[in-house]
Amino acid sequence: MNFKPVFIEANDLDDAWYQLLSALFEHGREYKIDEGSHAGESRLTFDFVAGFIKHPHQGPLAPYVPESGSLSPPTSHEEIEQYFANYLMDGRCAPDEEYRYGTFLVGGDYELPSNSLLMKVPNQVQWVIDHFNKKGLGQEHCYITIGYPESNLAYDIPYTNEGDRRTSPCLRGLDFRVVNNHLTTHVIYRSWDLVGGFPTNMGGFTLLNQYIASEINVEPGPLSFSCKSLHAYSHAYPYIKMRLGK
Repeated sequence: MNFKPVFIEANDLDDAWYQLLSALFEHGREYKIDEGSHAGESRLTFDFVAGFIKHPHQGPLAPYVPESGSLSPPTSHEEIEQYFANYLMDGRCAPDEEYRYGTFLVGGDYELPSNSLLMKVPNQVQWVIDHFNKKGLGQEHCYITIGYPESNLAYDIPYTNEGDRRTSPCLRGLDFRVVNNHLTTHVIYRSWDLVGGFPTNMGGFTLLNQYIASEINVEPGPLSFSCKSLHAYSHAYPYIKMRLGK
């Protein structure tokens, strides 16, 4: 089988998103979705993709979309700021939420799908900050885990309506390292929507990188990422082609 792994090197967030949109139609593999979000549709996905963004803090956090034409940006600076404040840095769930990334980042209550045991998730962001400050910058211990092993068992729980389907987090980890007095952050996803998720997510992680860097008295630095299923759904193909001018 002819696998086609992809690696990009980008200057900023907008550059990364545009490169990925371009590469998806060249290297992506299309298949039908049997189960999960948009079941029954097709999805174009990379076999594996990774990237390095040198200056995510420079320029606008939201991708640029030309004003001429009918395209709307996939996100905005304001939406990214709200995502950072309300979803990444707030672990309290709404009544209809199983979890939010903030549940695992800054702590909160999480019910294990396997046995309904209520877990008190620790504040891992604060642990990262404290560990750098107490143990020094020259160590590689600071990894944040999103979810529990039991989170995967959520897919075994029967459901009738799509809104009742249990899930495990798509984001699985954030890895931190200080290089030349700059905080680097590596983002790991198991499954990732390139149009509906990547721009807002990476903007939020840029702000998280900036926040932690300020707390440990270093400069905010590059972001890297990896995913074995960064994809676009078939309903987004026209949008991508219009953005690429195809």
